[in-house]
Amino acid sequence: MTIAQQVIKGYIKEACEILNMDSGTIKVLYVNKLNQDAVASYILDVTDDDCLVINEIWANQMMCNETPTCVRHYVYFGVRKIYQKNVIHNENFFRTPESDIDAYAFSYVVQSLKGLTVPMIPGIGQLLMLRAKEILKDELNLETQYYKLPKEIVNDDLSWKFRLTDEEEIKYYEHYFANSPKSTVRVIDKTEKGTISNPFEDVNEAFDYILELERDAYNKDILLQDIENQRYFYDLASHQFRVPWASPFVANNHEFSIPQDAFVVNQNELHKNGVFHFTLKPNLRGRKFLFRGQSKDYPGPCVPNLFRNKEQTYFLDPLIWGQEMIMLLNSHPLIKCLQDGVEIMHDMFRIFMNKYGLTQHYYNKTSFLDLTSNVETAKFFATTGYDRKTDRYFPIHDSDALGVIFCYELQMPGAMTRRNNDYSLSVIGKQVFMRSGAQHGFLLDMAKGVDFKKLPEVKVFYFRHKNFISDEIFKRSDYGKKYFAMDILRESWETIYKKRWERRIVSEKAVRLNVSFNRGETFESICKKLKAKGIEVDKHIPVFSQELLNDYFDSIKNGWWEDFCSDIYFLGGDGALYKDCLMKIPKNPKYRSAFVRK
Repeated sequence: MTIAQQVIKGYIKEACEILNMDSGTIKVLYVNKLNQDAVASYILDVTDDDCLVINEIWANQMMCNETPTCVRHYVYFGVRKIYQKNVIHNENFFRTPESDIDAYAFSYVVQSLKGLTVPMIPGIGQLLMLRAKEILKDELNLETQYYKLPKEIVNDDLSWKFRLTDEEEIKYYEHYFANSPKSTVRVIDKTEKGTISNPFEDVNEAFDYILELERDAYNKDILLQDIENQRYFYDLASHQFRVPWASPFVANNHEFSIPQDAFVVNQNELHKNGVFHFTLKPNLRGRKFLFRGQSKDYPGPCVPNLFRNKEQTYFLDPLIWGQEMIMLLNSHPLIKCLQDGVEIMHDMFRIFMNKYGLTQHYYNKTSFLDLTSNVETAKFFATTGYDRKTDRYFPIHDSDALGVIFCYELQMPGAMTRRNNDYSLSVIGKQVFMRSGAQHGFLLDMAKGVDFKKLPEVKVFYFRHKNFISDEIFKRSDYGKKYFAMDILRESWETIYKKRWERRIVSEKAVRLNVSFNRGETFESICKKLKAKGIEVDKHIPVFSQELLNDYFDSIKNGWWEDFCSDIYFLGGDGALYKDCLMKIPKNPKYRSAFVRK
């Protein structure tokens, strides 16, 4: 299936969702030339047997030029024509000028809901806007108003947009955002299995129970289901409909064509200078829990590794090593490229590199606790131990010991907002360095003194270890390599930065980064405090060696970028085109330095 065919299929699905039609009933015939009497000039025809006839050469050309809006318009138009004939059951209306006005107006409705601004047809623009407004009200129960875009945004007199009325905005806010997050997990009887005194027989039995509990909680969470089934995203801050990937809930989607273990492009971070960040967020479709697996339940509170020394109240010592790694990360050409942004379909995508989160995954201490949306990942960590000396995981074979699964409930709509300044959930997801993506990672940023076990979102379940199950899970992980593949960041740690850490030497660059986060401190004051802790500051510049960068550039030639992009998805009818454009980024001369050695 070509990119054009994938996108057209997506557009048909979008139109059918608005019309409550089965998109599988609409046939598409791709031809290279159309009849002179085609309904929409020579571009698309709608036959009497419910078939959309599309000029494939033209459609492919639109995709190559990254200008698919015209294709979108005529596909929406064609689907509406089929709706008129089969749902309204009016054969006479199907071929009239009034039918065309209705189909054009419907196309503008769907495009507006998808965040597009569409120029009106000269001479009938007002008529189309009035009909579109009627469709929004009568068929979608949305009270709207339309307005002309100012000329500083669009330099013509034909571009209009819809927005919800003030009353409708209030209804939207009250439905999706006003309610406080609530649990839908049933009360768990203390006599049920999963307690220390009555653990599950093994980790598989534990997850059979947990996933059934999750399904029950999901089925009771009507708001979460509404979020997943949203047909549009309305941005209350800017008073406009926006593209699907701009929604904060884009990873909570009902799109089954996106694999469960995929990553969804999500605009959810705002720069200080007013531009947006994007994350590559694990798909959360149908997900009500995040998980944390541990091979045993350690005594005392469950806290991030930064806070496990109860006596420590000042964290310069552990944090400075992570800041040295951040300076190293900043030197990577692809990280710099994605942070600055890449243009895809005339939009700028600045991918948020969660560098503090990455330092957590590569041996440094932070205030984060790791969570995952992936069951297999949670099982791995629940059934393995870690040898710090060899940096290797191994399967647990102590059948008398208990492992533990923590379930963190995603309570919408505020699952990703800070709770009482004590903890907040964020995405690490897929990054240039692969551990966090392989683990489908999320991060819980916790204040000192907060115990994960006692959070209202957390449920705890215990299970017995079984040797053969631990071995099976370990084997499925490729003996740990699935989650801890070798990359140039790990090599840099093992060959250079681990030794610097052992010798207690840190760079001036790391100190200056630390100072930037600490008002009232100076380079000299931080150096003095480090010296008191036995840490030397030198002029080392944290950068990847040319040899390791050469390895990276060789991997690009061997398909690394294509593999990296393979499980990334954009939500929306033209998601396949966005992904295709993302795949082609290395061919763009503007980004050459991130993919080709100098």
